[in-house]
Amino acid sequence: MSGAQRAILGVQTAREVRAWLARHVRDHLGAGVDSVLFTAGDIGAVFGLRLTDEREVVLKALRPGAKAERLRTVVRAQNILASAGFGCARVIDGPSETGGVLAVIEERLTCTSTGSPHDPAARAAMATGLAAQIDVLRGFDGTELGTSPPAWSVWNAGAWPTPHDPIFDFSSPVPGFEWVDETADAAATILRATDHAPGVVGHSDWVWQNVCIQSGRFVAGYDWDSLIHAPEPVVVGLCAGAFTQGSPIPPDAPTAQEVAAFLDDYERVRAFSPAERRTAEAAVTWVRCYNARCQLDNLYRREMEPPTGSFIEALTATRAS
Repeated sequence: MSGAQRAILGVQTAREVRAWLARHVRDHLGAGVDSVLFTAGDIGAVFGLRLTDEREVVLKALRPGAKAERLRTVVRAQNILASAGFGCARVIDGPSETGGVLAVIEERLTCTSTGSPHDPAARAAMATGLAAQIDVLRGFDGTELGTSPPAWSVWNAGAWPTPHDPIFDFSSPVPGFEWVDETADAAATILRATDHAPGVVGHSDWVWQNVCIQSGRFVAGYDWDSLIHAPEPVVVGLCAGAFTQGSPIPPDAPTAQEVAAFLDDYERVRAFSPAERRTAEAAVTWVRCYNARCQLDNLYRREMEPPTGSFIEALTATRAS
């Protein structure tokens, strides 16, 4: 049992989790659960399942407050990508509800990344994969994605939005790190000026743990409920600022040089104007501050120092340079 499973499914025991899974899969796929292959997820509760009809699927149950219409838009976009041959799983059910919990079920993709996002070839593959994803969905109506988007893409009120996970508390600055909030506020001011610019549909959490890269080649992307509708430089900046998250090789946060290289890799596919590049850099700053604020909140309450390779360390290095 994870905290996410308890919070999302509203249950207290593993037996209750299995009962909810069995009911949802039976009601929406007409099959039983043969076995649970894996569990994962912090924002959602994710389960890899083998069904009694031999299919293997991935079920993601969403936190309370998830909007069905937004999820329906995500599903339409994801299935367009899958039909176009882009590397992502096809959704086979959802969003559907059981016991007040919304969930999406998709075909299971099995893929293990090689290398790390710190490899230039892997980084370039991530950037070009993102560009390809955005191109496939150009012209797709993603305005509904503006309803309850991921917290790290919400800057309309500056620092801070309600965090994506209730374990974090952004209600007051962390002593000694007030400058993180101030830096985020300044970036938010720039980003708010783009609110009426044309938008694209893009993955806002295009990080190592959500992609499969093999031998410097993009294979697949995951976690599609992180799609947002925003100006292209904004989407790219959000991804550039965090793309190394989940790396098997430290650091977890990209260096300033790696961020610039990711943006350069993307621009080899789609060049930005100087103003668009500045917008992308503001989105980089915002998401780096957001991730640092999450880490600071956890560490401050536990009286711990930021670990090597953290976002706060990366931000501090950038500030000092």
